[in-house]
Amino acid sequence: MHSVKHTGGSDKEAAKGHRMRNKKKTVVRSRRLFSRKRKFMAGLLAAVCPGLGHIYLGLYRKGIAFIFTLLLDASALLYFSSIGMQINVPLLILLALVIPVTYFYNVYDVLQSADYVILHKVRNSGQEVREASPYRNPFTVERSSFFGIMLIAGGALMFLFYQKPRWLKIYLEDYGKVMVAALLVAAGLWAGCREIWILRKQRGSQKTDREKSGQ
Repeated sequence: MHSVKHTGGSDKEAAKGHRMRNKKKTVVRSRRLFSRKRKFMAGLLAAVCPGLGHIYLGLYRKGIAFIFTLLLDASALLYFSSIGMQINVPLLILLALVIPVTYFYNVYDVLQSADYVILHKVRNSGQEVREASPYRNPFTVERSSFFGIMLIAGGALMFLFYQKPRWLKIYLEDYGKVMVAALLVAAGLWAGCREIWILRKQRGSQKTDREKSGQ
């Protein structure tokens, strides 16, 4: 009798464990399906309108920045095509190339951001992730002060482009080339310093993680 009861109890435990494993597999499959749908929706929205994919993922500042960049570029195109200047042709070509570059970078960036968001949610759900995240945290941009400066400076430029003051045309004709060169040099220095700072920060975090794991 005791052996029969023991066998029946072990069968119930085995059946219960089997049901739990099946439930976990179902949850993992549903999460993977949801992650694929989320990435597909983010990519589709970014392809339809640049910036919408980032807003869908919760990257509001980055999404607004993409939309604002395209609006500012369109305003500059309208301004320089409506006034007669000698530097119009190469400048118009450069401004026109900004639109496809921004569009395709927007799609690429939103797919990378979606992978990071999905991997971060998998880690928070308690599932094991063997490989370290190869994606840079896209939410660091959401906490920077550069967004406000960009909106103020870009809004002032858009206002000038629509008002078309005469002094702006004279200034661009006299100092336009020097100003563009100075802006490119400043942008290159800023991008280089930013990359160096990010690399040092990543190395410092990796070093602290190694020290913690060694202890």
